[in-house]
Amino acid sequence: MVFGDSITFGAWDKDCGGWVNRIRLSIDNDEKIASCHVFNLGISGQITGEIHERIGDESLRRFREDANNVIVIAAGINDTQIIGGKVRTSETDFNYNVRSLIREAKKYTGHVIYIGLTAVDEARTNPIWFDRTLNWRNCYIEAYDEIIQKICQDEGAEYVKLFDKIDTIKMMDGLHPSSDGHKDIADIIRPVIYKYIRA
Repeated sequence: MVFGDSITFGAWDKDCGGWVNRIRLSIDNDEKIASCHVFNLGISGQITGEIHERIGDESLRRFREDANNVIVIAAGINDTQIIGGKVRTSETDFNYNVRSLIREAKKYTGHVIYIGLTAVDEARTNPIWFDRTLNWRNCYIEAYDEIIQKICQDEGAEYVKLFDKIDTIKMMDGLHPSSDGHKDIADIIRPVIYKYIRA
């Protein structure tokens, strides 16, 4: 089960439908994996608090007692939106939301993976083309990513760093990865997920 936002959903990957779908295709074509259902639960525009409101119900509906359940969370980039000079989600609220997301996921599995935030191309996100009131800046994104990493350490979730791993040239609009960007993300995340599903 993969929870997240538009990047999780696969926005702008016109070749393979996003990094989650790329991993699903890899799993489907891997003869070493007998059976694995991949649920893409990304919803465009959502912040951590909104995902927290639904993660329990959606996990419960897909949870199987006899399965090796894995929950992946890829959320937080929308929390760092700058609207009217103010970050959309305060650091205090963000800390609470991320910790709550992990704890809720742990009710359904011990295998919780949190995907870190991607850097943006600030030349194209200040403001961003689709909403001139929205801005993203890497100083805030990196600070919030560090919060995610610290909470994962505290809560026993696996953290996957992306911030300095994806070239911002591969951000289609400065924020969302292109097909090449999604491929790079999938290549980083795939081996982490494989550790759990092959087990």
